[in-house]
Amino acid sequence: MKPFLLICALFATVTLRAQEGIRFNTNTWSETLAQAEKENKLIFLDCYTSWCAPCKWMDKNVFVLKEVADLYNGQFVNTKFDMEKGEGIELRKKYGIQSFPTYLFINAKGEVVHRTGSKMSAEEFLEEGRMAADPDRSLSGVTKRYQNGQRDVPFLLNYYLALNRSDRQASEKIAAEITAKMTDSTLGTPLGWKVIKNLARSSNDKLGKYYLAHTADFKHFAPVAEQETLTDRLLTSTLYQHVYAGNEAAFYEGLKHFSTSKSKDRQVQAVLLEAEFLLRTGRVKQYIALTDKAMKGSMKDEAERLSYLARRISGKKETEEKMKPFLPQAYKLAKKAVEINPEEYSNQSTFGWVCLAMGKKEEGLKAARKARLQADAETSKIQKLAQELVDEFDKI
Repeated sequence: MKPFLLICALFATVTLRAQEGIRFNTNTWSETLAQAEKENKLIFLDCYTSWCAPCKWMDKNVFVLKEVADLYNGQFVNTKFDMEKGEGIELRKKYGIQSFPTYLFINAKGEVVHRTGSKMSAEEFLEEGRMAADPDRSLSGVTKRYQNGQRDVPFLLNYYLALNRSDRQASEKIAAEITAKMTDSTLGTPLGWKVIKNLARSSNDKLGKYYLAHTADFKHFAPVAEQETLTDRLLTSTLYQHVYAGNEAAFYEGLKHFSTSKSKDRQVQAVLLEAEFLLRTGRVKQYIALTDKAMKGSMKDEAERLSYLARRISGKKETEEKMKPFLPQAYKLAKKAVEINPEEYSNQSTFGWVCLAMGKKEEGLKAARKARLQADAETSKIQKLAQELVDEFDKI
């Protein structure tokens, strides 16, 4: 390619990248309100902090996507404020921001039309934007209709979905209202599927029990992938209930759904579930056998899952007495995770904490120092934790 054409191509690429993602203005809050009034749009306000990991994840993985940018740049005036700096401090007080990230959709009068938050998938984030832009589905809109006495199930489900990410306690009350209204004749319908998909919690509750007893009835209007996801979620929740209750027979009977599956994801889930059961019941030999097999099989490339198993045994505080017999296996799991992916902060940090619990200073300090360097790319809170680990080794 000729130099001139190459320069043009590079310029076009840089320009294209500069246009990607949600375009956030850098105006003052009063200027943003004025812009919203002039353009007759709602404001999308991203309430974040410098130490909020989910905030950074959304920045890197969701806000940059074309479909997200197309909706938000077209529908809203987009702005963001650090809730611990400048105008963000007053906005945090004004709108009662208590968790991060919080996402507010505000009209030109400064009134909140829709409120949501937390880390979410692109489709979930898009759906929140669609709800905010729709007066019949926005949180303020459905709240007024609820206060005026509307109680049909489709409406209540929209109200639940609008509330779910901003007020869990209130949304659960609406969920209970919906569940009470559902009968067998209404559960086996497309509306019933929407209710079950969003509100079923385990195989033991009303909705989950009906669904698992009638899965074939939903195949005509429920995508197979969504049904499988729901089934796995319900059974996982039930199995954890058996774990906490120490109900061994019921646990292992239910575990077959995952352990006998050809799906790798289900096999991995089976290991995680059984590992938790064996850990809670103090079965060290069985735990070692299970996780040794997993490291050679279904989890041989699963650094994140192996590191998670190690963290379940040893955290940054002094390990409980009942966990100490499992520490050598935590060491193997954490070390394997580091071997698979040494550039991941959480893997190095976990390995460092396990080594600290076992008194392995040389290996642990090496991991701790690497974790501290990796933490520079993370939040200030993670940087503080990483430094704490280094400091603990310096005391030995």
